[in-house]
Amino acid sequence: MNPSTIFNENDVESNGDNRSTILRIINSFPGIRYRDILRITNLNNGTLSHHLSILEKRSIIKIGRTENSNITRYFPASTPSEETLILNYLKIKTTKSIIMMLIDTEDDVSFNEIVKHINKAPSTTSWNLKRLVDSNVVGRKRGKEVSLFCLNNKGLVKNLVGQNNKTLLDRSIDNYISIIDEL
Repeated sequence: MNPSTIFNENDVESNGDNRSTILRIINSFPGIRYRDILRITNLNNGTLSHHLSILEKRSIIKIGRTENSNITRYFPASTPSEETLILNYLKIKTTKSIIMMLIDTEDDVSFNEIVKHINKAPSTTSWNLKRLVDSNVVGRKRGKEVSLFCLNNKGLVKNLVGQNNKTLLDRSIDNYISIIDEL
């Protein structure tokens, strides 16, 4: 889903409170990337960087970086670290596919089942699965013949997936209500 389809130029105050607008965007889209904020706000690069820096220094937002990646995402400061980590991985197509498969299964699954389900090369699957295991999002149990994988906190992951899979209409309604409440 593209955040710029929900926020338009009318939502961004031209002279006024850019930080409030940036914060509203981050609260609406936890895990949003810098370029998306830049596109939505139409601020120049230096101005956005300045405002994000101030919001971070004041502990109003926090920055999440995925291991082994140069991807930076922005979250409300109230987002717990464990949720930030899971949300980061839900924004990456391959790790999200692995997580979604593990949500949908009752039993632990083997590496070969994951490879087959997400339709990626074994090396790609292995690299992404290792990231999830190393970050403790996915657990690994060694069986007699194969390793089995499962989500470590399935309830939390299901909840975060549900929150992030809101429809465009749901998010638009939520944003409209919050704008009206602010008036």
